[in-house]
Amino acid sequence: MFDVDIKFGDVYVRNIEEKDIGELKEILKDKKFYLNDEELKEIFLEYYMSECEFFTKILKKGKFVGVFRGRIEFKSSNMAWISYFYVDERYSSYKDSQDILMNILEYFSESFGVTDFITGVTNSEKDMIELWENNDFKTVRINKEFYSDRGYKEDLVIMKKYSAI
Repeated sequence: MFDVDIKFGDVYVRNIEEKDIGELKEILKDKKFYLNDEELKEIFLEYYMSECEFFTKILKKGKFVGVFRGRIEFKSSNMAWISYFYVDERYSSYKDSQDILMNILEYFSESFGVTDFITGVTNSEKDMIELWENNDFKTVRINKEFYSDRGYKEDLVIMKKYSAI
């Protein structure tokens, strides 16, 4: 678990604590890939016990408005695999989300020496693909029918930002 503590403007990005799971569940309740209480607790425990994972809450004016989650791999180039980034549009504009992401990536570059960032986005999330592209991420691969369940099939777009430092 990495200790993350970022402040810029009226935004704070801090480690999620077990007491935050209820609020996390609330802001994610309308998302396509909804997680129940047990799944959220399991993800929290995995992050808490791992030395290379991060799982943060995004607070704006003290209100829980988003989440940023992933892991860092220290290899020939330090990489952050971003598994989830979400800012609730009810509390934040597209530009705010972009600024939040940019500040988080800058923090990880400066604090942990991360040079490359990778994320995966479902093909139908056009707004998220645009957000990543506007932060200099490029599509490097598409995994066809990565998500496949009961007739539902969707591709996963793998995006990467190179040489952040």
